[in-house]
Amino acid sequence: MRKISAAGALALAFALSGCIFFETPAERAMRNDPNFKAGYSDGCASGNARGTNYAGDKVRDEAAYETSKPYRAGWSAGYSTCNNQYNANPGTIPGQSPTP
Repeated sequence: MRKISAAGALALAFALSGCIFFETPAERAMRNDPNFKAGYSDGCASGNARGTNYAGDKVRDEAAYETSKPYRAGWSAGYSTCNNQYNANPGTIPGQSPTP
């Protein structure tokens, strides 16, 4: 079995994590899509409602969720960001500056 040096392991870890730090133009365009923003808003509302009752109120436009990739991605991002069980500061869209 080959041993990997510490520098080699660090370089490999950095190369594999590159997609976390740098988004493609297509991902940036999707984040600015109105459907992404609508999905984010609905996902955030669902994340905040989670745990408030046993029914688990889900705010989601099912037709848009089924047909629009930006809406689906926005809904997932909003839900995971605003889920009050895991996040103490919900409500901001990643990569967006708060407006005064």
